[in-house]
Amino acid sequence: MEYATLHSIFTVILFVGFVAFVIWAYSKKRKSDFDQAANLVFDDEQKAQQKNKQESDHE
Repeated sequence: MEYATLHSIFTVILFVGFVAFVIWAYSKKRKSDFDQAANLVFDDEQKAQQKNKQESDHE
């Protein structure tokens, strides 16, 4: 096989992999996982506020 043919095959394989990844990432099955991950920042804030409230209640 020529170098150009191998390069073309590799490009097509990478493109198909990219399209599969995009479909997987934006599928409705993954939405709940991504929503949960997006809210992790706020969970840390709520835990810190609860911890501060518990410390002030003990004093």
